[in-house]
Amino acid sequence: MKILLLADIHGAADMLRRAEEPARAADVVVLAGDITKGGSADEARALLDIMQPFAAKLLAVHGNWDSEDVRALFEERGISLHADARVMGDTGFFGVGGSTTTPMHTRVEYAEEEIAGFLAHGYAKLAGVRHIVLVSHTPPHRTRDRTFLGIRAGSRAVRAFIEQNRVDLCLCGHIHEAGGVESLGTATIANPGSFKKGKYIYAETGSDVRVSRGRIRMGFRLFR
Repeated sequence: MKILLLADIHGAADMLRRAEEPARAADVVVLAGDITKGGSADEARALLDIMQPFAAKLLAVHGNWDSEDVRALFEERGISLHADARVMGDTGFFGVGGSTTTPMHTRVEYAEEEIAGFLAHGYAKLAGVRHIVLVSHTPPHRTRDRTFLGIRAGSRAVRAFIEQNRVDLCLCGHIHEAGGVESLGTATIANPGSFKKGKYIYAETGSDVRVSRGRIRMGFRLFR
């Protein structure tokens, strides 16, 4: 299965319109949080309306700069993975939105204990699924989570869950400057960086996990 991962769009509607080509090449488009700039459901609705016509399937979690109204909209549209799961063929997706607590007191923050509970609730629905993909707005602690100040801002609960359970691929965002791909145990951790700057990731599940990074810039794509 080919997955297009977009994270931290932050209301960049013009950039989202340029995602048609990479989106049409994917079996599923995953939005890993912070789709909005202002946090409203109306803004999120307008952005989803741009993406849905050219996404074969869309799945999402809300970010810490979105709002609980955005989470509710995702649930209404049947695309939310927060504390939930979806199965497509032999691949199961589950997820958690928001973030851990931050000094900025952003719109949606959860305690680590809450995050652990959300993860367990979604994962429980994936028994027997061949490939398991975790979509978490917040990266696992000490993996693709270093801020420009050198602070490790990832979730300890997300890391512990990956270490203690079978997860093949973790798709995350949140820390724009920590974009890249890294291994954590047997899981592949992928953070594309901010799609507001055109950065995205393709991931493929199969006999193994393959990940490639891409970027939309001035109407064309650069791969690296």
